[in-house]
Amino acid sequence: MIAVTQGLLQAEVVRTYLRSHGIPALLRYESAGRALGITVDGLGEVQVLVPARWKQRARRLLRARERPRRLLRARRPSQARPRGRRRRPTAGRSR
Repeated sequence: MIAVTQGLLQAEVVRTYLRSHGIPALLRYESAGRALGITVDGLGEVQVLVPARWKQRARRLLRARERPRRLLRARRPSQARPRGRRRRPTAGRSR
């Protein structure tokens, strides 16, 4: 078990994220909670499972995903990226 969520939607997001990084993942949940829409007393709990050999990589990815991203620092004008499309040089044509 790599993660536990409250509700199927959050677990699907985690599973899809792991799969997008090549890690196989499965969900385990109580079917009564899903059928009845009950999320109390453990019925809404969903476990995200990965094979043992992928566990360390999956944990690392999930930890990195949860960390708040650093604020981007303002760039100096000399480092700013040009806006708009760049003109490609044309071979053999002069203006």
